[in-house]
Amino acid sequence: MNKNIVADSTFYSCCFCDIRRSDILFHFLSAYSFHLGHRIFNELPSSLSGNQAFLKAVTEQNFDYYQLIKPFFGRDPKHMKDGEYEAIGLGYLLNSQGILHILVLDDRRPRNFVKNHFPSLKTKVKGTVGLVQSSCCDDKLLPQKLALEFLEAILNNINDGEKERPCSIDRTIIGAILIPAITYIRNYHAEQ
Repeated sequence: MNKNIVADSTFYSCCFCDIRRSDILFHFLSAYSFHLGHRIFNELPSSLSGNQAFLKAVTEQNFDYYQLIKPFFGRDPKHMKDGEYEAIGLGYLLNSQGILHILVLDDRRPRNFVKNHFPSLKTKVKGTVGLVQSSCCDDKLLPQKLALEFLEAILNNINDGEKERPCSIDRTIIGAILIPAITYIRNYHAEQ
């Protein structure tokens, strides 16, 4: 059985729109079982959400996963429609069943929310860059060539200024996360 991953819409948009590498997205979708809810699905670009190959490759859950984490928001409903919080709810459910491999959240706010309210999920949370590195070096399900192409495409996209924050990554993250991941993947495979 494939390892279960829940990702917010940023991961899908990163692959499909920002770096325009649907081949890498579909490689991920064939290597893992991706789960998403209707809020995440609705945040996807229509060119992806209407893609029949994509629809066959993911598991869409029809349940209001936000309701699982709603008590942590108190009475403030401002994030009720955010896909990130649906991803957290779905990740929480899969983790409680012992079947969550990775929860992909790129934005700091939802990551901090998990850190503060769901300690059992903390070790499962990765950003897109972390997912790429883990898939390549830990799970060995993403070839080094594709991993480096993915991360270098993000770097080139940032450097070209084509989009302000491709894959929710800005210039401050280049030196802290992106370049170290590229270096780690290169060195990891050089040592093998």
